[in-house]
Amino acid sequence: MKKSPLVSVIIPCYNHGHYLSNSIESVMGQTYANVEIVVVDDGSSDNSKAVAKSYPAVRYYWQENKGLSAARNTGIDRSKGDFLVFLDADDWLFPEALEINLRYFQEKGSLAFVSGSYENVFIGENVREAVINDVKTDHYLNLLKKNYIGMIAAVMFSRFVFGEFQYDTRLRAGEDYDLYLKITKKYPVMHHKEKISQYRLYSSNMSSNIPLMLDSVLKILKAQSKNLKSAPEKEALQTGMVMWKNYYCGILYQKLFLGSEKSWPKSIYCLLKHKPLFALKVIFSKIKSTFLY
Repeated sequence: MKKSPLVSVIIPCYNHGHYLSNSIESVMGQTYANVEIVVVDDGSSDNSKAVAKSYPAVRYYWQENKGLSAARNTGIDRSKGDFLVFLDADDWLFPEALEINLRYFQEKGSLAFVSGSYENVFIGENVREAVINDVKTDHYLNLLKKNYIGMIAAVMFSRFVFGEFQYDTRLRAGEDYDLYLKITKKYPVMHHKEKISQYRLYSSNMSSNIPLMLDSVLKILKAQSKNLKSAPEKEALQTGMVMWKNYYCGILYQKLFLGSEKSWPKSIYCLLKHKPLFALKVIFSKIKSTFLY
């Protein structure tokens, strides 16, 4: 490993110009110095270009809107670093993020990626929540059961993996999870508990589209089924399928029951498909409230 390898931080941006400065400056403020910042503008119609261009150190690329996966793939192709980090335009890194993950690469030798912990930042509530998972071994098995990594910016990838893998542009959500599974099936990785990044959460996050997220993760896991050879792997996949259904349908049930879910038909269909008992409880509750009031 080089003494001071180049780290490329790739920032895909689509109409997040009002957050982009925070993201860029969190990279510029890193304790590790040998860094390039690559902003990929995925066809924004706001001031994203002007914001990116206001920082001379940023390498800016524009493309027609093709989606997050395609923007990240463009960043891979345009970057030069020995190691790559993907930072969404509305998130940011802790000051020692790059230094911490590089240190683990130096200590542990040849790894495909190193991942750490992160904080959820709930915009509006002004609440921060640390997300820390302790996973030391059996990374592929653990990822089949759940996405213990969670946030893409908490991951630093070695360049070599992208000679074999890139983001699947056919996926509308869960593309990070898909990539983690493909990599850990074949290569060694490491996870630690130090905090690397902060994840901004608000109502328009893609992760708030629960039916889309659930359909995506189940599709991703089903795609792994053809690669499973051992009984523990097959058991882990089934555990993951059940976990994701319980997790997302549980959230959807609560939102429907409290009346905070706007996409009612799509949400009910999702529950009927995966958790019909939840759907019937919501429907009966709706009928009851209609006749009572």
